[in-house]
Amino acid sequence: MADTSLLEKIKKARRVFIIGNGGSYANAQHIANDLLSVGVAAFTLDPAFLTATANDYGYEWSFVRWLEIVGGPDDLVIALSGSGRSPNIVKAIAYAMSRGMQTHLVTHYLRGRDMQESEEDQLVIGHEMMRALRDS
Repeated sequence: MADTSLLEKIKKARRVFIIGNGGSYANAQHIANDLLSVGVAAFTLDPAFLTATANDYGYEWSFVRWLEIVGGPDDLVIALSGSGRSPNIVKAIAYAMSRGMQTHLVTHYLRGRDMQESEEDQLVIGHEMMRALRDS
């Protein structure tokens, strides 16, 4: 069953920015591609920008810097994080909220699930959102 709060946020958003680290970053790319296939303007951070920003500002600011440049109040930031505690994810969510963007954190690791299960859950949620949007 699709998360109706996330589904409504996606439907209302002008653009959807999906962020994550490691396997969650790969999942973010996968989910953005799926959402694009059903007409949602969904984006992940380009790896060249990610590494340049990490080099110039520090990795913890990589997503904030991106959102400063392209984000706006009608946008949604979906953060995928196994732990929910990565500094660049926490800072990005705080920044997005301070600028009036909607946010949604997908994390299950804090509920006793291991990292692999958490990353599997991210894709399940992404696929549920894509199907719900496709079928609506």
